[in-house]
Amino acid sequence: MKKYRGTALALMLATSTAAQAADAVTADIKSVDRTAPPGLVELVVPSHGAAMVGHLYTANGPGPHPTVVMLHGFPGNEKNLDLAQSLRRAGFNTLYFHYRGAWGSGGKYSLAHVLEDAKAAVAYVRAKGEAGEDRIDPTRVSLVGHSLGGYTALMTGAMDADIRCTVAIAPADMTPFVGAVKSTDVVSTETDEPVPGLDGYSFGDLIRETRSDPEHFVLAPKMAGFKDRKLMIISGDKDTVVPLAVQQPAVDAANAAMPAAFLRMVMDADHSFSWNRIALGHAVVDWMGTHCQ
Repeated sequence: MKKYRGTALALMLATSTAAQAADAVTADIKSVDRTAPPGLVELVVPSHGAAMVGHLYTANGPGPHPTVVMLHGFPGNEKNLDLAQSLRRAGFNTLYFHYRGAWGSGGKYSLAHVLEDAKAAVAYVRAKGEAGEDRIDPTRVSLVGHSLGGYTALMTGAMDADIRCTVAIAPADMTPFVGAVKSTDVVSTETDEPVPGLDGYSFGDLIRETRSDPEHFVLAPKMAGFKDRKLMIISGDKDTVVPLAVQQPAVDAANAAMPAAFLRMVMDADHSFSWNRIALGHAVVDWMGTHCQ
């Protein structure tokens, strides 16, 4: 009888968690804790002597809460802040920031710096949590990234065993991505035009930097770091920016790594999931609500 009660309770909790996660995508918080309400903290994230601009969505209640570091793509026009808001309603703090040299942040932009900046942001969140600030639980930090941010989330999560969960959306695995670019395109005038939002860095610079040190930037071998870890990779089958073939080596390597919890999802979507943001929100929030709290 005791075993039955435990099973029933587990089922009830699972059902409750799923319902809350679903509501978090499409409905406002029903009961706000007026002593510790949801909020927004404007902040500066330090990275290698530079100041990266950002903000933290703080979740409802005193916490401490699990916290997500959100990583945007190249250059970051799609910010995925609808996901950040949904995650906050589901009980996660969410940090959003701009890498060095991007969108007003200090320092110089580069692919190498993006990887360094993600690590710096994780360290910053943990330090704030250890100091008892902003309702952050420093032991429950997860990564969510899109496009180049998805690649960065995988690179960062694979090498940091203390990351609770990693979610990569349409990850731009740089090695196969750059390998598909013709050499003649790298030197074209259009390719070398500075990308708006960045500090003079171009798509051509991104290609040349990746090719200059392929061993450093290659993703698939590093996916072994997800053994016994929690990982989600979501792709769109209509993605023409980072086609499924470009994402597949990382997915295959993830399967080989045997994560403790691994969800691979392919949706009817383009690179930005333009026509199914609610479905994307449900996928991310439901999975994270189950595995990453």
